[in-house]
Amino acid sequence: MNDLCYTAIQASFLDNGNFFMEKQYDKNEVRLIKKYPNRRLYDTQDSCYITAEGVHKLIIEHENVVVVENKSGKDITRSVLMQIINDLEETSPRQMFSNEFLAQVIKSYGTDMQNTLVMCFNKTLDLYLGQKHATAAITKKPNAAITPSDYFNTTARDNIHRWQKSWDNLKSSKKS
Repeated sequence: MNDLCYTAIQASFLDNGNFFMEKQYDKNEVRLIKKYPNRRLYDTQDSCYITAEGVHKLIIEHENVVVVENKSGKDITRSVLMQIINDLEETSPRQMFSNEFLAQVIKSYGTDMQNTLVMCFNKTLDLYLGQKHATAAITKKPNAAITPSDYFNTTARDNIHRWQKSWDNLKSSKKS
C-alpha cells in the first residue's frame, strides 16, 4: 500500500455476507481520527488521544478531518461533527439554530422539501463564503474604489438575483 494513504476501511466480509473494499485517504488531504470502542478519539497524525473539543480546534484551523470507527472502519465524521455542533449550541450564548428551524429540518426528511433545503443550505453557504473572501479582499486594499456601504448594497442585489435565478430553476425543474 502507498505510504501516502491511510487505510480507513479494511476489505472484508460484513456480517450480512456483503463484501466491501478498503477506502483510502491521502495523508496530505485529511487528518484521520480513529474512534475506539471506549469512545476515545485518537489522532493518527499526532499519535495521541484527542477530545471532541480538539477536533473542533482542528476544524477551526482548516484541517480536513475524517473520523472512523477503529474496529469497523466506518466513517462517522458526520456524527462527530453533529455532536460538536450540538455541544456548541448548548454552550453558546446565542444559538445558531432555533427550535423552530430544527423542527422544520426534521419535518423535511423524506419529503420533496429535503432536497430543496439541502440545495438552499449549500447555496447559502457557498454565497456566504464567496462574499466573505471578496469582502476580505476589498477591505485589505488601500484606497478601495468602492465604499463598504456600496459593496454590501451590491452584494445584497447580487444575492437577490442569484436566489431568484435558483428559485426559477427549481420551479422549472419541478414542472418537467
